[in-house]
Amino acid sequence: MTIWVNQKEHLYDAPLTLVDLVKQLGKAKKTGIAIAVNNSVVPKNNWGNLMLNDQDKVTIITATQGG
Repeated sequence: MTIWVNQKEHLYDAPLTLVDLVKQLGKAKKTGIAIAVNNSVVPKNNWGNLMLNDQDKVTIITATQGG
């Protein structure tokens, strides 16, 4: 199945949860991450329950420090 992550196409085997996607992208241990699926923000405690579908659009935003 095709999942769009930050406007880039990625191919994965189904089924795939949002937390599985985060792990495969190497972002599982990062903090300060917000994720939206199809323009709807998904609370972190729901990442393991949300099944992704073909052509879903995932936006991952990572907080950064600086000044």
